[in-house]
Amino acid sequence: MEQIEVTIRVQESLENAIKKLEEKGFKLIRRSQINDLYMSQLVDKLNSSNIQNILSKSVLLRYLNQDGKEIKKITYKNKKYDNNNDLLSEQKVSIDCEDLETAKKLFECLEFKELIRVKYQIFVMKRNNMEFAFQLVENLGLLLEYENSNDYTGKTDIEIKEAKENMFKEIQELGIKTTDEMDVRKAKELICKKYKKELNVC
Repeated sequence: MEQIEVTIRVQESLENAIKKLEEKGFKLIRRSQINDLYMSQLVDKLNSSNIQNILSKSVLLRYLNQDGKEIKKITYKNKKYDNNNDLLSEQKVSIDCEDLETAKKLFECLEFKELIRVKYQIFVMKRNNMEFAFQLVENLGLLLEYENSNDYTGKTDIEIKEAKENMFKEIQELGIKTTDEMDVRKAKELICKKYKKELNVC
């Protein structure tokens, strides 16, 4: 199943943004804490032009605490990009893993290294069948993710882009202050921050 999403940067406080959605009938239905560890065999080859390529070949060890319930997974995200390196869609492959520390050691034996850690809190707001997830990301700020639940397998790039533009317009209509970015990539931005001085990245 190919899914599409838009992730935008919010330019006001989480409290104000949540209040605006509540005034439009949305309710807070879920809170989560996520700690993602991206691991790659290509960390030593990282430079400003290949970040996205290296991320696409990384595995993700995810610790999720959702309303007090702990969930641990190993995930691979197969992301599809257009010729301009704009994100179109993604397919996720995940397995449950109760022992992420041992999984990390296993990947290290296969010459994977830590690429980046992404830590954030999620606040999911829902109205009818529409869900928005505010993401308060450590060292990055507040984002809003809107994921389309439809399957876009077999859809053309044009159809996907049109759907994403419509999703972006739906967010704009809510009155939340945002930038014009449609695909803020948490891991990529944090890699730029982490490696900027050492490797002249970004």
